[in-house]
Amino acid sequence: MGVSNYANVYARIRARVGDIIAEGKIRELIEARPSDFLPLLMDTAYKEQLTRAGVTTLDARRIEEALKAELVSQYVMVLRSTKGSIRDIFYVILRRLEVKNLKALIRTKATDTRTSAGIETLIFPIEDVFKRRMSTLKGVDSLAGLISHTESPYREVLANAYPEYETTGQLLVLERALDEEICGAIWAQTEELGRADQEIVRKIVGTELDLTNIMTLLRCKAEGIPPGKIRSYVLPYAYLVDFGADALNEVIMAENTGAAIRAMPDSPYTDVLTRVLPLCDMEKTLIPFEDALWRHFATVVRKTLKGYPIDIGTIIGFLYLKELEIQNLCTIAVGKENNLPAEEISRLVLAS
Repeated sequence: MGVSNYANVYARIRARVGDIIAEGKIRELIEARPSDFLPLLMDTAYKEQLTRAGVTTLDARRIEEALKAELVSQYVMVLRSTKGSIRDIFYVILRRLEVKNLKALIRTKATDTRTSAGIETLIFPIEDVFKRRMSTLKGVDSLAGLISHTESPYREVLANAYPEYETTGQLLVLERALDEEICGAIWAQTEELGRADQEIVRKIVGTELDLTNIMTLLRCKAEGIPPGKIRSYVLPYAYLVDFGADALNEVIMAENTGAAIRAMPDSPYTDVLTRVLPLCDMEKTLIPFEDALWRHFATVVRKTLKGYPIDIGTIIGFLYLKELEIQNLCTIAVGKENNLPAEEISRLVLAS
């Protein structure tokens, strides 16, 4: 896609890039007293959306609802400002949020959590985009019923994975099936892009896939899942690290998370994981691994956003940073509502 074809959406994106909250401001929000959090958040580009949503108190659910609506509006702006294969790739990338909605509903049904308000806040408001009325699934009584009422393409995917879920009780089976479907759709759609755009999108999406697979591997190791089952949980797509390759047998067969990391082939991810391995061993948690990997991802995205000349990286970089920012703000809001100390909130915020 030529530079001239990006002019419209590029102008709109550039006008919004300056609204991304600086790291210092995020730190200020984390350290703020609960009573000061909302006034500080109102002093950002989210003021209009929060005001429109009628947010006047520290109500994490209403804040989350408003922020998620803002993220969807940014994607819709991009869809309206692009055409052809560029629009098509962002349409599929936006569908990731629909998959997140479905995962949230599945987790709710599987754990028998039936509080309507609790479910409502998990839903990204994208039904008008995809015309699949996923919110109606909230009224279904069981997980099996939810799957039978889910629309295509998800119904077939979940129905095929459900027997294994019944046998193992592992929600990861269903979530992995959804991830494989959406990742495959995105990967296939990149084939319609020009070579330069394809490389940029695959770098961002591929890095995200690599990190997802790495965290899946580490969780499997931490939970003692047999090596023979691990490959069935990782996604069959890769950018820098292919966990389906025979060369990674040593990683899959490793005795624990530390051994798996030490057995990984050289890559930017290995360096990131090795640096925080002592902290993870000391605290007996995977959180430092996840935080370090997503910090790396945020760095990759920021570098892509700063690319020149005008290209698809400007758009995808902005949208991914916006999504990460909103995820962090929702996390902080929940922490403040529950009077968590700043140190604990900081540990839950990704790439802050």
